[in-house]
Amino acid sequence: MSSHLLIVLSWLTGSTAFYYLTVRRGSLTGPGALAALALGTLVATRVGPAWLLPLFVFFLSSVVIGRLLPVAADAGDSKDKQPRDLVQVLCNGGVYGLIALLDLHPALLLVSMAVATSDTWASELGKYLRRPTYDVLQWRRVPPGLSGGVSTGGTLGGAAGAMLIAGLGYCLLPDYGAAMLIQVAGLGFMGMLLDSILGATLQARYRDPVTGALSDVQHPGSTLYSGYHWVTNDLVNVLAIALMVGAALTTFTP
Repeated sequence: MSSHLLIVLSWLTGSTAFYYLTVRRGSLTGPGALAALALGTLVATRVGPAWLLPLFVFFLSSVVIGRLLPVAADAGDSKDKQPRDLVQVLCNGGVYGLIALLDLHPALLLVSMAVATSDTWASELGKYLRRPTYDVLQWRRVPPGLSGGVSTGGTLGGAAGAMLIAGLGYCLLPDYGAAMLIQVAGLGFMGMLLDSILGATLQARYRDPVTGALSDVQHPGSTLYSGYHWVTNDLVNVLAIALMVGAALTTFTP
């Protein structure tokens, strides 16, 4: 058996196992799992299998946090605690795949996933800890899980998520050092804050006319309080990642 055929068979076996396990355990929808496999194939063929590590750490940590901290926020996105679908996979990992496709500086891959991980950890930990949460711009109390809300616990969690991904650079880049670690982690953390700002200004938030409660979900009778109907949490996520990677282009060049 040739080495190429062995690689193909191994990839098919691993892909089948990944699809079955993630869908069966409710981590991904069927289309979401297929999108993740397509993304992984693109990354592995363009920049090497080693660069699947940041994707794996992001996905695994998101699943583990979701399982260990099973708290859903009433004000959160309608996809909260649901299997990640195709749109979520593409919005969190699409920029990562594009960087690999365009053969840009590999540190940008870390920046991309640092933003995604930082935002996910901040959101999940913020909802679980249920510490006082404030609108990032108006600094008024808002319910935990609402787009644009920040809390001490969530912010510290976001910093930890960005640092985790930044630390993977020591395994992936030969010239990686403390300065680059700080840059990647800092960009990831700022991307999380940018996500909150975009959530507070552009993402649709709805108000209940009776209770006055705010939510990312349009419940019967609720009206648009801020943002635009068509701006979702998924769109905010991909915008934050893309903008931070764009900002990092001047720092990291091939």
